[in-house]
Amino acid sequence: MPRAPEYDKIGAETVVERRSEMGLFLLKRSAEAGIVLLLGSLLCFAFIRILPGDPAAAMYGEQLQKLSDAERERIAVNLGLDEQLPVQYFKWAGQALQGNWGASYLSGEPADAVVMRTFYPTAVLLIASQLLLIGLALLFGITSAIRRNTFYDRTVLLFSVILMAVPSFWLALMMMLLFTIQMGVLPSSGMGDGTFSLKHLIMPALVLALSHAGFYIRLFRNHLTLSAEQDHIFALRARGISKHRIWVSHIFPNAAVPLITYTGTSLAISLAGSIVVETIFSWPGMGRLALKSALAHDYPVLLAIILLSMGFVIIVNLLSDLATAWIDPRLRQKVAGKEERL
Repeated sequence: MPRAPEYDKIGAETVVERRSEMGLFLLKRSAEAGIVLLLGSLLCFAFIRILPGDPAAAMYGEQLQKLSDAERERIAVNLGLDEQLPVQYFKWAGQALQGNWGASYLSGEPADAVVMRTFYPTAVLLIASQLLLIGLALLFGITSAIRRNTFYDRTVLLFSVILMAVPSFWLALMMMLLFTIQMGVLPSSGMGDGTFSLKHLIMPALVLALSHAGFYIRLFRNHLTLSAEQDHIFALRARGISKHRIWVSHIFPNAAVPLITYTGTSLAISLAGSIVVETIFSWPGMGRLALKSALAHDYPVLLAIILLSMGFVIIVNLLSDLATAWIDPRLRQKVAGKEERL
């Protein structure tokens, strides 16, 4: 039976209105992301520059003690460290916007080239750990919510608490003891030849995923349980709609919004946690390079790592916000100032 023209008109207006709201949502979120990146770069630059230590030590090492005060002062002038902090920041920001991140104090190479060599290993590690994390959250969150208040549910909740309490470095050491020393099936360091080896990736990715899995399993399980106990879900059951259809069409989409939101947040946490994991497993990524650069006062490389990480996290969070706004119209209507219509 053909639809009335009024329905097509209403549908077209709804699509146009939805695109307009999404455009406004993207514009506001992009502006907020730019402000966050600007303030973050300012705070990180100031924090790094006020840390105690001499960056000349990164360039000369033990030879630094043999330099005279005049020579050390000349080095500081050449590096621009004798100027006021705001002047240093604006000079650095202006050069960074033009793609010039400065040269590494340690190697003399362009800082962006040094950082980009470690970006691929860290990206591989983060993607693998996030896939494992989401898989574990979905598997145990859904099965625990479906079988809530059973022995299985209580067991899953107990193990999730244990995972939340276990430090990632202890978990890494126990895995190395079991799989490398006792069983001899997985290597304990490096990423293998060429691109990467799956054997080398398993333990770092698993440690990074398990260190956050407990929280996400409980989070997803609790949101699913709350969604399953809504009044409209009981109404759907009373109408005789199948349990499978209710879970797939109503409960899971409602609980997916917070999972997507926290997945974006977890990336920043995983990026910070990668410093420990990459150091323990000698994974040649940005986390290990950041620690090495911080200890050596290699400012250009450290700032490039921080800014690249911030930009990566901001973009992922922006994408997760867009995904949740697409699913939940209340979010984009709130940004558009139309929440009173709900």
